[in-house]
Amino acid sequence: MLVIAHRGASAYCIENTIPAFELAVELGADMIETDLHPTRDGDVVLVHDADLRRFGGPGAVSDASLDALKALDLGDGQRIPSLGEFLAGFAGRIAMNLELKRNPKRDYTGLVERSVAAVEKAGGFEDVLFSSFSDTLLRELRARAPQARIAVLASRGSDAQNLERARSVGAEAINPHDSMATAQWVEAAHAAEFRVNVYTVDDPARMQALRDLGVDGIFTNCPDRLRKILEPGIS
Repeated sequence: MLVIAHRGASAYCIENTIPAFELAVELGADMIETDLHPTRDGDVVLVHDADLRRFGGPGAVSDASLDALKALDLGDGQRIPSLGEFLAGFAGRIAMNLELKRNPKRDYTGLVERSVAAVEKAGGFEDVLFSSFSDTLLRELRARAPQARIAVLASRGSDAQNLERARSVGAEAINPHDSMATAQWVEAAHAAEFRVNVYTVDDPARMQALRDLGVDGIFTNCPDRLRKILEPGIS
């Protein structure tokens, strides 16, 4: 079962920053999850929110240039990384779950193309799992990169609906919200030959319950906590 560090080791560091990713590696994560948004000037950055309010900046991420985004202090002097920067530092060291974000109020044309180009430049798709709530983006990804590995993100909908979503984009996995992860759901997904990676779980008792259900991965802000459940003997 995969230990997937949600936005890095974000319980201990500012989320989606290089220190959070470095700590995730140190704490034994198998995979890092992070979020992709386009910039105004043709780059891709790693930040969760579609707007900049949390970081004291005006407007939407996609309306800002890379330089303007890099100028924002997230706290402790940390900056928003670009996808290229992240891949340069971590490709080949740890697997990655790259979430293609969406903003209904903004044009995200180019996000998939830029992300695919960055991953190809960094060495390819073997250790990269793309995910999204947007089937439109995932279909574009499948068309642009037939070799890409895909997971469908799910927070609602019936088992049948989400299984059909996954089939329609050629996904290998479904990443459901924890509230959806019942024994019935896991069994149905596995019967359809999809892996199940559950987000986002920090409670040890729930981690153990999901392990008992046979899920394939858990997204957590505390990768060390999950690693200790999987390997009780580690210090």
